[in-house]
Amino acid sequence: MAEIKLYIAISLDGFIARENGDIDWLESLPNPNNLDYGYGEFISGIDTVLMGRSTYEKILSFGMDWPYQDCESYIFSRQANYQIKTEKTQATNLSPESIDLIKSRSQKDIWIVGGGEIISELLNMGEIDEIIICIIPVLIGTGIPLFPNNPKETQFDLVNTETFETGAVSLTYRRKAI
Repeated sequence: MAEIKLYIAISLDGFIARENGDIDWLESLPNPNNLDYGYGEFISGIDTVLMGRSTYEKILSFGMDWPYQDCESYIFSRQANYQIKTEKTQATNLSPESIDLIKSRSQKDIWIVGGGEIISELLNMGEIDEIIICIIPVLIGTGIPLFPNNPKETQFDLVNTETFETGAVSLTYRRKAI
């Protein structure tokens, strides 16, 4: 069965975006060799993406083609009749039933693109199997935290670390079996 994975970049002080949702600080790290920090390998094992409505709208605001055209996309929204603007995308609620349905339809793994509230809710549901965090060596001071709303205690094992010439560090964790 498909696993649900979180692959995300955070600032050194633990934020996934500025308070207004901007992620411009990700571009502040010089990357002369155009490292992808493992993204290419990661995305090759994904056929489904999950995200909250705010993350979806932020991606649409970039004015580019939908980056997940090769994946089924699910947008979690509390708004009834939320209007989707991309192909192979549907709005849904976040419930154990919707997660079970999404997992049963996926042939590969599932990526939680963001945001923080969805991440915390999925942690509380026990649905995140793996967390890959790429720490970018920049302090942004304030912003949207990776784990808002005090998610419940969940144990993970560190299974991989990788350092990059840019100063970024990638940490991979697997949820401990209970």
